[in-house]
Amino acid sequence: MLALFLAATISAANIKSHIDFLASDLLEGRETGSRGFDVAAQYVATQFASLGLETSFQPIEFVTGQVDEKRSSITINGKALVNRKDVIFQPIFTSADSNVDAKIVFAGFGAEDDYKDIDTKDKIVLLLSGARPQLPNDERAYFSSRDVKRETAAAHGAIGIITLNTITDEKRRPFAKAAAQSSMKSMRIKGDPGVATIRASVAISNGFAAKLFGEARLMQILADAEKGIAHPYALDAHAKIHTVSNLGNASSRNVVARLKGATDDNVVISAHLDHLGMTATGDDRIYNGALDNASGSAALIEIARAFASLPQRPMRSVVFVAVTGEEKGELGSEYFAKHPTFTPLVANINMDMFTMLFPNKDVIALGAEHTTLGPQAIDAAKQAGFEVSPDPQPEEVRFIRSDQYSFVKQGIPAITFKAGVKSSDPSIDGEKVTRAWLREVYHTVHDNPDQKLDYASGARWADANFILALAVANAPEKPAWTKGDFFAQRFAK
Repeated sequence: MLALFLAATISAANIKSHIDFLASDLLEGRETGSRGFDVAAQYVATQFASLGLETSFQPIEFVTGQVDEKRSSITINGKALVNRKDVIFQPIFTSADSNVDAKIVFAGFGAEDDYKDIDTKDKIVLLLSGARPQLPNDERAYFSSRDVKRETAAAHGAIGIITLNTITDEKRRPFAKAAAQSSMKSMRIKGDPGVATIRASVAISNGFAAKLFGEARLMQILADAEKGIAHPYALDAHAKIHTVSNLGNASSRNVVARLKGATDDNVVISAHLDHLGMTATGDDRIYNGALDNASGSAALIEIARAFASLPQRPMRSVVFVAVTGEEKGELGSEYFAKHPTFTPLVANINMDMFTMLFPNKDVIALGAEHTTLGPQAIDAAKQAGFEVSPDPQPEEVRFIRSDQYSFVKQGIPAITFKAGVKSSDPSIDGEKVTRAWLREVYHTVHDNPDQKLDYASGARWADANFILALAVANAPEKPAWTKGDFFAQRFAK
């Protein structure tokens, strides 16, 4: 009965039509604060309202920051680094013109234990990206967070941060790719002070790091890092970092719709609507963001349609949120999770970038082990015709890299389905195709509707999320954290 209902309401054709519009050149990459994003937001709001849902916008004010590359500079031991070749600057939101002149201390992965035998007060800390690979996935994800590294560094008196990619992270997101996109605006929610003591933040290339450490020493440090080994020490190095940040303001909106249930408890289904906007040069300048994340936004609309079509409303209310600012650091979801338009929030199901590159045979339920949402998610995936696989890429620490983490930080159980790498077509090597897409298409101008996509898999992904949301909305008990869970101990109230 449920399968027939879903077939009638969530279709591959509908998923495709939403992606075709949201990822069209007309919307110019849907950057937060842009006209293209506003058009996308109006489109989603209109879709929600047409279903009879209580629909509104949640406005958010941002501070924007963009590095003035011509006026910013860094020297290490008197040697000037070349912008985008040796170094990438990050804007400083606490000052438009910031100077740091200090010694450099290698502080490993930047975890608390890395600071125990070194003096970093008024120093610049050089940190490896990521976290120790032998940590459990949840802890690895948490300690990989740039915000956690910044807060830990500041707590130990550091005034600047230099980041260096590990071998794993250089493969995942090469320095050169990050450098090519470094002119994009960064954002902070207005009123968020950030970490004021950190007055410089840059990333350096492995090429320049070889000059700083010596090639043999760097190779040893990076090889050790792959094993989770780091030996912090004070370098014989001094840096002068001058960062000029062009600061401004921007406004954007979350799109919020609600299907009122029998109780005031709210299950949130979310997807980010924003993407990267446009690059400054090139024949194709638009980051269309078809899979990232027009796919999730399309599924969100169709799941809302399925809920609105139910013959009987669920016990709990269901809130649909198309959030802004995910590409700026999950800002829209952070704002909504801290300032929800409906309370209480009892669960979040997030949808971000389903890689429907072939007939998908399996999904990964990221976060399944953390809460009672896990068994419900596994059952929902199976009902939608998917196998459920363990995360094949734990080094990607994906659980903290999208909007579900904003809800986790507020103590709200959350989960997200990602595509697995198994193909139901035996002629397709799903893992090879997925890794190639992540390397060559993800966060480039090639993530557009012209790709060959398997929309039937996307519709089944929407089915799985709908089945899960309906089960959570009607379950006798609210979702709960697993006893002793890492995230529960840090965030659950």
